[in-house]
Order: sequence, then structure tokens, then C-alpha cells
Amino acid sequence: GGYAGSKAHEWIPIRPGTDAALALSMINVLLNEEGIYDREFLCRFTNGPYLIRRDGRYMRDPESGKPLVWDRPTGRAVPFDSPEDVQMALEGKFPINGEDIPTAFTLLKEHVKQYTPERASSITTIPTETIRRLAHEFGAAAQIGSTITIGGHKLPLRPAAASWYRGAIAHKHALLNGLAIQFLNVIVGAIDVPGGHLGSNPFSETPPRQWSPAASADGLII
Repeated sequence: GGYAGSKAHEWIPIRPGTDAALALSMINVLLNEEGIYDREFLCRFTNGPYLIRRDGRYMRDPESGKPLVWDRPTGRAVPFDSPEDVQMALEGKFPINGEDIPTAFTLLKEHVKQYTPERASSITTIPTETIRRLAHEFGAAAQIGSTITIGGHKLPLRPAAASWYRGAIAHKHALLNGLAIQFLNVIVGAIDVPGGHLGSNPFSETPPRQWSPAASADGLII
């Protein structure tokens, strides 16, 4: 809020309630113009590699019911948690049962293409060149691939984070506005790592930590 804003180097005025348009346009620039995204994080910690059927649901293994991913070395679809050394394909469409089946990340890249900086500028009143610059600066600041050693442990370092509070979500579709902003952090792998955005509630009773993530049957955080 105000305390963080008082330390800012730059203020970007935005039409109230249009934060999602800015975030989605920045994501489009990062994914489709700059090619800046944390491929390892998206493969390991998101459902980006999961194969998606035409009806929008996961393609699942007929025996286990688990979501399928495409294993690049073997050229076949396997359950996401297969014990063998699977090299998941993050992007692409793959031939399964006579259809080209895309990954979830591929669909995301295609979906955000509609949120061009030009379109977002008309919605937010932020100049097109500023939107592109913000996306570039955010992606560069994240230093994808960098690490830091803390207490003898080597950890990913992502010194960039998009955070939001009431100003961005006190509007219609507030949850979706927040998700759009959070996706900026997901794209660059700035989730629960030094420099990134904490996924847990910052107002929870810590220390000691009262919450830790667990995986659902589909491998996603619950």
C-alpha cells in the first residue's frame, strides 16, 4: 500500500478497475514477444505441461485417472507423476488418438495474444510503449535462472514480484483481477523463493509457520 508506494521510483497512473488488462498485456509481451518465462518452474510446479482435451479438461490416463503430460524422449503421453525420468514438454501440440493435443501452457500463450499493449492502452490509459517497457523491466529484473545461497542452501533467486491489495481488487471480477496479477509471478517463477511473492497469507501467525502446501491428486497445491 502507501508504505511501499512511498519507496517507489515510478508511479504509473491507471484507470481504476483495469489492472487485469495491464497484467494480461504484460504477460502477453513476456510470453509472445520477449520469450521471458521460467520454463523449469512452469514444468515442475504448475500444470503448464498437462495435456488439455478439446473440451478444456485434462487428458487423463485411463487406468489411474491422472493428468497426462508429453514425455519428449519417448514421444508418448504419460501420467504427470510417472516414476521414470520424464522430460515434460511445456509447449506444443502432440498427436494422440488422431488429434493434436496442446499443453495448458500452449493454450495460455495463445489466449493472451489478444491482450496486446495497444488494446490494453485503450483500456487502461497507459501508453503502449510504457506497457511494453514495464513487461521488459519486470522480466529482466526477475533474473530467471539465477540462484542465491542462504544458510548453506542453494535457492532460486527471483528479485521481482507483483503484489496487490484493495486498490486492484475492490472492483467487479476482483478474484480474476488478482489471478491475472499473480500470473506475472508465476510466469517468471517468483513464487515462494527469495525475492519473489509469498504464496501464503502474509498476515498468518508466523513464526512458527502455521501452513504448508500439500499436493492434490492432480499434483496441484491445495
